[in-house]
Amino acid sequence: MDAAVPVVGICGPSAAGKTMLAADLCRRLQERRHRSLVLACDNYYRTDWDPHGRFGFDTVEAIDLPCLRQELAALRAGTCQSLRTYDMATRRAGRRPLGGEPPELVLLEGAYGPQPFLNDGTFALLVYVQTPLALRIVRRLRRDQQQRQRSARYVLRQTLLQTIPGERHFIRPLRDHADLVVHDPQRSVADLTEQIVQMLGAR
Repeated sequence: MDAAVPVVGICGPSAAGKTMLAADLCRRLQERRHRSLVLACDNYYRTDWDPHGRFGFDTVEAIDLPCLRQELAALRAGTCQSLRTYDMATRRAGRRPLGGEPPELVLLEGAYGPQPFLNDGTFALLVYVQTPLALRIVRRLRRDQQQRQRSARYVLRQTLLQTIPGERHFIRPLRDHADLVVHDPQRSVADLTEQIVQMLGAR
């Protein structure tokens, strides 16, 4: 039996609801007395990155994969003391300490970052969140203006010229590897929680 902490991947396009699903799962698992931790791939964007000519920041290459791999391995081994952070507004990286007992489960959440782990046995379960494009654009506009201090014009331009092409190239193929495709995270979270609890109980 693999002694490493299991990993559930939560992937899908930008503003699909991945972060919300991961947070809801973490809360519900805590209610079931299971320790989980959300590892957000957005915290591993490179600080020295020159945006890709076609995709900008919407590419796997923009992620500091060695750092992500190292910290995920430490989490799975129960030896991680701190995690990288990344401020989307300033594009600066930092660290945050981890306290308490090591997690029993890691929820690896992101659009860019899960791709390198698809074929190495990392994921005990891979969930793909799919949401209509129109709703995702509305969410991106609200999020990026409020949390990342970006103008509506910038968000729309980035979405049309970089985000959507990046999704076609890097993210849609993730769906072919997914164990489960979720169309409504709020309605799916209870069943998914039960599935994970059963998986943890079988270890």
